[in-house]
Amino acid sequence: MERDIKGSSQVLALNLHILSRMKNVIVRTVRCLLELHALEERLNVFERNHEKVSEVKALIESMRASLPLGVLTGHDRFRAAGKRSVAEVSHGTCSGCHMAVATGLLAALHRCEGLDRCDQCGRYLYLVEAEESDRPPHPRSVRSSGVTNRV
Repeated sequence: MERDIKGSSQVLALNLHILSRMKNVIVRTVRCLLELHALEERLNVFERNHEKVSEVKALIESMRASLPLGVLTGHDRFRAAGKRSVAEVSHGTCSGCHMAVATGLLAALHRCEGLDRCDQCGRYLYLVEAEESDRPPHPRSVRSSGVTNRV
């Protein structure tokens, strides 16, 4: 019995470690996509002004090398259309297409299970946690003043 408990606790610890590493990979991938987009935009400005083009191109190539091929292909498809490949989800809405994100997908984003895409626009999604102070008060927690507007 003790061996089973010890074995299951080791499996649980291993699963938590794997989940933690997976979350780190997802966060790094999203950050890399955001930085890549910013560098590509900066490259367009530098090419017009003929400044620092080689430095920015080198940075872009190093970023592209660190991304998985499938993610990079999706990014390139969006960039070819002049769009961002990554969108934040705030208050349950994709910032790329301004459509509501499905509750199952929101739950997956909270659990950080993988690099998810918007069902509507296909952009890679990352979650923005709303600050407690930014949230409107719950309707039941707001007390009325007792004054009613009757006509």
